[in-house]
This record gives sequence, structure tokens and C-alpha cells, in this order.
Amino acid sequence: MRRLASVDELRSPAFRSFMSRVNGFAQEHGLRVHTDWSKVWEYPWIWQYLNPLHFPDLKILDIGSEVSPMPWFLASLGAEVWLTETDPTHLPKWQELKEAHDFAIGWDLISDPQDLPMADATFDVVTSFSVIEHMDDKQSALDEALRVLKPGGLFCLTFDICEASLGMTFPEWNGKALDLATFDQLIWNRTDLEPLDPLAPWNVEDMDAFREWNLQSAPHHNYVVGGAVFHKKQEDSSGGP
Repeated sequence: MRRLASVDELRSPAFRSFMSRVNGFAQEHGLRVHTDWSKVWEYPWIWQYLNPLHFPDLKILDIGSEVSPMPWFLASLGAEVWLTETDPTHLPKWQELKEAHDFAIGWDLISDPQDLPMADATFDVVTSFSVIEHMDDKQSALDEALRVLKPGGLFCLTFDICEASLGMTFPEWNGKALDLATFDQLIWNRTDLEPLDPLAPWNVEDMDAFREWNLQSAPHHNYVVGGAVFHKKQEDSSGGP
């Protein structure tokens, strides 16, 4: 499954209801509250695919966790969650929350997202919310995320999309956003990933309205956002060619 952010979706009752739930959780626990940034689309969109899962059975890795409420929210539902981050300033908050609540949550402070300190096939789910655009070596970071995901596991990510030919821009200090063609080449066409909907088209008709909405939160938000969900392909145990 792949999709570009839609203003109609982020304003829908289902998306608003979920964001109210997550923001309430965030306020209660001193985590980041999102009201006008693109997470008001990203979180509910990914939640559609996480919601049917039985969280007490899951081990989840979140990449680039900072003080996002989502991994903590998933832990509150019974999942075992592992955080990763390169910025040590978030650790005191993590420690405070871990000591105050009975969440099955742990973390690694990493120097490089291209080198995760976990064994192969450790996690049932890997999430990444608007992190890949900040990574220099996107290919290696993806390889690592999928290395630690179990075969059949769920890979959920959101990402910034900048189409220069349509007048979009992305600030150099913020990394390098994908464009649609690069996303397809780098992620969608990977042979070790199976999209939930392999035939899903890009809803390019929603780009203009979302970019106009996105620019209201900051003048450098002259781009759009997308999301994708995959299963990691099962290993072939048939012994055949």
C-alpha cells in the first residue's frame, strides 16, 4: 500500500478521532502533541494497518523515536516496543516515563541508523515516521530496518515527498526528501518487500491541496507527505530454484 497525504482524510471523523486519542495520551505523558503538522495525517493513516493487530503478541521497533507519542501509545496497548534515536537529549524523558509506567519498552541510543544493534529477524513490526528524509544513506538504513524485521512482519513508514518539477522545495538543512520516482526505485520495487496493495496508484490529485495545507504550519513546508505499508516477504523454504 502507498498513498500521498490527503486533506480530506486528515479532516475526516476517523482521523480526527484517532488524533484526539493520541494527543490526549501525549498531553498526559508529556510527549509531543500534533495539531497542525503532517503527523495528523501520518499517525492515523498508519494506524489503519496497525489497529487490527493483537498488540500483546507484538515486538515493535520504532526508528527515530524522539518524543513521538506513537511508540509509547503502542506500548500502552500491550506491545513490547524498542525505541531508537541518535539524539541523547530525549533519554531523560524516556527514563522518566519508563519509571512511572508499566510499559514494556526499551531503547538504544545509536550513532548511525545504518547500523542497528539488534539481531536479525527480531521484530514483528517496524515503524518509521518521517525519518528517512533525514538519513544520508537511505539504502543502508532500509537494509538495516528490514534485516531486523521478521519474515512476514509489517514495515510501516511515512516520508516527505518533494517534486521539484511541480515547484516544491525541501530545505537542505533538513536532509533530502524523496520524489515519487525515487520512492518507487528505492522502496516500492524492493524484491524483499510485498506491498499490502501492489496495485495502489499514487493519488497525485491530492498533492496541491495538501501542500497548501502543509505550508500553513511553516514556510519551508513546501512539499507533501506519503506513507507505505509492506510485509517483509517470507523466506522460500521449498528448496526449489
